[in-house]
Amino acid sequence: MLDAATPLLLWLALTAPPTAIPTPALPLLQPEVVQRLIDPPRCLAAQCVNGEWQRGAMVSIPAGQRRIDANDLPGSGSRLRLSGNRPDWVKAQGSNARVGMQYGVQAVQTKDTSLKMSVDTGYRMKGYADDGIAGTGPILRGQVEWQQTLSKRTRLSQTTRLETGQRGTYLRNSLQVKTQLLPALTFSSGVEVSRDSNLVGRNKTDATMNLRYAF
Repeated sequence: MLDAATPLLLWLALTAPPTAIPTPALPLLQPEVVQRLIDPPRCLAAQCVNGEWQRGAMVSIPAGQRRIDANDLPGSGSRLRLSGNRPDWVKAQGSNARVGMQYGVQAVQTKDTSLKMSVDTGYRMKGYADDGIAGTGPILRGQVEWQQTLSKRTRLSQTTRLETGQRGTYLRNSLQVKTQLLPALTFSSGVEVSRDSNLVGRNKTDATMNLRYAF
């Protein structure tokens, strides 16, 4: 049974202000923790302790194998490279007629044969120039250069250029044979063909014969 004082105690407990109710004291942080929060540790750079990253300290490579170095990692070169150790290049092209970027590759390079191929993307600012189309605007160009030794004194060469854009397509193909008659005398003959899909008046075929003497 509840006595007469019980309702009074319940009323005091419900209406008393929060400060009147004792609260447990919060624990203080340790000095080491406070110092770590104020001055956190810094990350240290990795260091080679026992010379593991030095070539002289590496384990010897078995016979028939080679060591992998930085040149074998992806992105280690500044130029584009194709398989088979074929030299290639990327270079900017610019003149008063056109601007663009060229990518080329030396596809074949032997004692008797040479084959180069290149592709250009750019913008033509002046027509009828640099083996190009009649109009201006974005263009795509391609070129193939082939040289073949036929004999000790005779060499065959062919150059094909093709450009296409908003104003048609222009093609120029040149075939030439050079023969060294004497150490200072060279005879050359060739045929050159030009075709413009948008301007028939530029279509022509020329044959040339030259005798050159070096003084």
